[in-house]
Amino acid sequence: MKRLIPSARRRAPQRGATLIEGMAAAAILAFGISGVFGGLLFASQQNAAANRLSQASAIAAQVRAGLQLQGRARLFADTGPLSNARCSGAAETLELAGGLSSLPDACVVDLDAYESATADPLLRVVPGYSDEERDAYRRVLVWTPTQAIDSVAVVVSFRSAGQRKYVKQFVGLYNPAENGAGVEL
Repeated sequence: MKRLIPSARRRAPQRGATLIEGMAAAAILAFGISGVFGGLLFASQQNAAANRLSQASAIAAQVRAGLQLQGRARLFADTGPLSNARCSGAAETLELAGGLSSLPDACVVDLDAYESATADPLLRVVPGYSDEERDAYRRVLVWTPTQAIDSVAVVVSFRSAGQRKYVKQFVGLYNPAENGAGVEL
């Protein structure tokens, strides 16, 4: 029987990864991680946009409730926000109406400018509207008069992803002299 000398034995092939295989694995890992971070960034941006949209909807609801609380007579008085003297023809204000300025006989009122110029807090539609909200959101009213019901659109706009977004809510102000009941609804 022949005896094998250790040096004469066959060597087993070495197992392991080459440098190129390691670099390829690292590149695939980096690509995967960048995809995950990109997805997280996109989700974060969408979440921020949804929060701003939700805040704009809440602001519009506050304005709508404020209009209803003040009542038609106070809103259409000479000192109210919906007097004919407050209708604006400025291009910036008409743009903030989100396309509603093209309605027949539409009167666009810059609510932010009205409330900033009003010293009496009782004349403000939303007395607690903060300066931070004024910087982030713009509020306009678009009033379309009729005999029995004046339709008022509350438009709150904000910038998101480089373009202006709009939230529109509507309220009807009934003319008590025309509705037969003699009351504001």
